[in-house]
Formats: sequence, structure tokens, C-alpha cells
Amino acid sequence: MSKNQKTYLRSTFDPLLKMLCLPFDKLRVTRRWFMKPAVNSSVVLVGLMMAVSCKKVEENPQANEENELITTVTLHLTDPHVLMVMATWKDLSPDDETGRTIDTLFLNDSTLYMGSITLLDETKSPVTDITKEVDEESKDHLFVYKPVAPFTVDNLLITRTDHDVNHLEIGLKYTLETKIAGLGSLRVILRHQPGEKNGTETPGDSDVDVVFPVKIR
Repeated sequence: MSKNQKTYLRSTFDPLLKMLCLPFDKLRVTRRWFMKPAVNSSVVLVGLMMAVSCKKVEENPQANEENELITTVTLHLTDPHVLMVMATWKDLSPDDETGRTIDTLFLNDSTLYMGSITLLDETKSPVTDITKEVDEESKDHLFVYKPVAPFTVDNLLITRTDHDVNHLEIGLKYTLETKIAGLGSLRVILRHQPGEKNGTETPGDSDVDVVFPVKIR
């Protein structure tokens, strides 16, 4: 191959090869190959398709991530006298709300509770404990706890107390402080944030978004 031909090939294919992570010097090109423009055009087209496909994969590293199926959410609370309070949200048929059951969370006013949350997939046999999966992938998950009107943080204040390897909060463990008595609700959200968790609710999407009725007395 002449020097001019090699220069032409380098200027034409080097950008494409860089996209494919292939150095030009590793490409073996013969004069016969160079003289077949129809074949070369096909190769370029295939190469471009591969590059575009590769680029799409790089831009969406979590494209194959799937949200967990969670049918059962249970809040576990312990007061200073070591008395336990529990409330469970359960929906074994997500397409039919008639099978959904939700416990009311009964709490005492002016009390600080130590809390935890468990998640199950009860559509499988044996039942799958999703809590463990969330714990193992805690750098990709964040629980958000919100009082729902008419409740405000003056009634109910929840603080996450556990952290992932990046020192960002998780929410599998938390404290719940009640203040003023009243009737309201508590919204519990589990955000799935693979590769983009930053300590806020914004990134990712929701694995869980449920509401518990709450009575503070």
C-alpha cells in the first residue's frame, strides 16, 4: 500500500476506530482490501452501527436495571420503654387495589421512637426479603419519609440514621419523633438511584411509594 493510501485510510477510519477502542496501527489493511470500495462501504456502515450501539450502552449504564417487586412494607418502631409498634402496607396484586391492606400507625405524642423498615416480595415462594437486597445495594437506594397534610414536621419528624459506603443516608434505620397529637399520614418512598445517588430525592425512580394513616394521641 502506498503512503498516500495509508494516509487516506488513517484520516478516514481513525475517528471511527477510536470510537470502537481499536488503534489504527492494529488494523491490517492490504492493497486488495483497499481496492474494493463496495466492501469497504459495508464495513464502514457496520462499524458505525457498532459505534452507535456502543455509545448508547455507555450513555445508559443502568439500562438493564429493574426495580424490585415489593408487595409488603412494614414499619417497626420502639419507644423509650422498649414497647414495639408496627404497621404494614401490603398489596399482593398490584393491578387490583381491592386486595390492598394498610395498617394505621398508632403513636404517642412527645415521644422519640427508634425505627426500621422491612420490605418483602410475597409473590415468590419462599418469600423474598428485599430488605437485604436494598441493604447490599445501599449506595443505590434512599428512603424518603414525609408527613402528609394536615401533618407537618411539627407533628412528625423522621431522621435517617444509617449511611452507605459513600457516607450518604439510606433510611433503613431512622428515628421518628412525635410532637403534637393529631390525625394524618406518613408517606414512605424508596428511591432507586443506581449510579446517581447524591443524597436527595430527585435522581432515579421509585421502588416504593406508599402512605400509612397515622394517629398521634
